[in-house]
Amino acid sequence: MTNKRREHLGNTQRDYAVFLPAISNFYNTFISKQRVTEGAHIPKERIPQGFENGVEGLNFLNPEEGYFTYPTSLYSAGHACLDLEKAPDRDSMCVNRDRKFSTIVGDSGGYQIGRGVINFDWQDFEGNKANKVRSDILNWLELTSDWAMTLDVPTWAADELNSPKTGLKSFQDTLDGTIYNNKFFQKNRLGQTKFLNVLQGDDWETAQIWYDKVKDFEFEGWAMGGINMCDMEVMLRRLIIMRDEKKLDGKNWMHVLGTSQLDWACFLTQVQRQIREHVNENFTLSFDSASAFLSTANGLVYTHNLFTPKRWSYIMEKAPDDKRLKESTIPFPFPSVIGDRLTMGDVCYYGEGDLNKNNKEGKTSWDSFSYVLMMAHNVYNHIKATHLANDLNDIEMVKHQPEVKHWRKTKDSDSTDEPSDFVPRNILYFNTLVKEVFTSETPMEVIDSATSFLADIRGTRWQRATGGGKGKNNFSSLFE
Repeated sequence: MTNKRREHLGNTQRDYAVFLPAISNFYNTFISKQRVTEGAHIPKERIPQGFENGVEGLNFLNPEEGYFTYPTSLYSAGHACLDLEKAPDRDSMCVNRDRKFSTIVGDSGGYQIGRGVINFDWQDFEGNKANKVRSDILNWLELTSDWAMTLDVPTWAADELNSPKTGLKSFQDTLDGTIYNNKFFQKNRLGQTKFLNVLQGDDWETAQIWYDKVKDFEFEGWAMGGINMCDMEVMLRRLIIMRDEKKLDGKNWMHVLGTSQLDWACFLTQVQRQIREHVNENFTLSFDSASAFLSTANGLVYTHNLFTPKRWSYIMEKAPDDKRLKESTIPFPFPSVIGDRLTMGDVCYYGEGDLNKNNKEGKTSWDSFSYVLMMAHNVYNHIKATHLANDLNDIEMVKHQPEVKHWRKTKDSDSTDEPSDFVPRNILYFNTLVKEVFTSETPMEVIDSATSFLADIRGTRWQRATGGGKGKNNFSSLFE
């Protein structure tokens, strides 16, 4: 079985906000090792017969050999090899790429530092050990990335769970740490990558304080973290302030951290279009998600999309996993340029009695490479889903342009206020709202009039970030 179909997904990007698959360390390792060991990492007999370009065909940053290609991704220092002598081999997929074709946005690893994955000397925050970590991260970002986040200290690093590990006691501690890191990056950077000034905050008050303290650092773009990334009311207010203070002029990239929801893919596209039209024609808004990789670790596979007013999402289901399918020639049932090249025997590699690399018989029929295959399939489908969602929204917004002043809260079972057969009403309402915000002489009043609607579109990321609003303002008291 050989299917020579290849897809260049950058060609269907149009003028959408740019989705960045957040490449996992596991996936990068398989691709990179196979490149530097000239095929010795994965035995030839293990590579699916439909893979005419071998394992390198799974490298979607390779414009010549990838079964599907896509020019933009995110990779994090929190997962990477920070030894610059080893990084070109260890992270070959990202380091040794065609930079004329691809763009990497580098995450500085603040999350992994806060969680203790990267060892950091919190007790001597400005000492040699801490500065060594900062320097390693900075140098790695400049080696690997075209754009990169500055090394922010997330506000949750001072919460009840993480404060015992970090020694940080308050919001002010996290802000002070970020300011120190910004100054370190500004002083020691080599100019090989462009940096995104990260904005944090847990409510409007703390987000405004953070912005005022970091806004004058001379970096090339912005990144939205904390409540800025998951509450559209906060994001719109912030963007209007930045516009009026000329902080978007010449700042050509803004990244929204950790966004996988397809409705937000459409929201961010509409924001990008308005900023390009009215503020900065060279502006790019990007967002990232690791869902395609993380779901595979739980044995899930992307099966199809649902685009209805009540369900606007890609669907993940339990992937086939049965040892009786060893050597099966049944085609893999879920479509993609990866899945179309696979048989079930390629995925369910272990049979009854087969021993894994630990010389034990495992419960699953999947070997490590099976996970890589499913990750590639999932990445393809996640990218396609963001494009399809934006396409459908563009089609439906020609016909449907409801005004937010007519919006009302409805029950999930109520379909009387769903003008489109495909696109949820909140997306359609947002299309018209964001235009009004960026064209009004009183944009804050427009936002004020839409607070109930904007609260309704926050979604699950806001619930996770704020606990559903419980104790939302408590963090401000940590200034005392």
